[in-house]
Amino acid sequence: MNFRSLGFIIGIIVGIILVIVLLKAINRDGKMKTKYDERQLRVRGDAYKFGFFAAVLANALLLVLSTTEYGVGIFGYTVFFIPIFVGIIVQISYCIFKDGYVGLNTNMPRFMISMAFISAFNFFIAIMAMVRGGFIEDGVLQAPFLNLLCGILFIVLAAEIGIKMIMDQKGE
Repeated sequence: MNFRSLGFIIGIIVGIILVIVLLKAINRDGKMKTKYDERQLRVRGDAYKFGFFAAVLANALLLVLSTTEYGVGIFGYTVFFIPIFVGIIVQISYCIFKDGYVGLNTNMPRFMISMAFISAFNFFIAIMAMVRGGFIEDGVLQAPFLNLLCGILFIVLAAEIGIKMIMDQKGE
């Protein structure tokens, strides 16, 4: 195992630990589990289904592209994460616009601050890699590309929550 692989594994483990701490911090009751009512649980189930199918379709599209002259070689091993991000965005978007995303015990100001911090941190890592020349090596995107995707994911999340809040205010 080389240092890059070890760093990747350690990054995933640290990320999981941070998610656990963050979940406890953004819920008003200090519990890791966010509480949802029955209707929200139904919406979330549908959202996971749509997210799954979006990930499958993204995977199929990447498979087809890999057989063409355009290929997907520039993505390297990060190509495996693209369908995951597509599925997550579809799942989150559906939940937000069907009122199944924000839990009953979610502290929204803390949640939004946390998401802004996560986005900024990921953009910082991606930009530092671009500056240092480690974003693309030998014409292939490296791990910091995933940080860029993660930063974009949280920007999309914040924008959708903002749009949903505006829609709800106008609906009243």
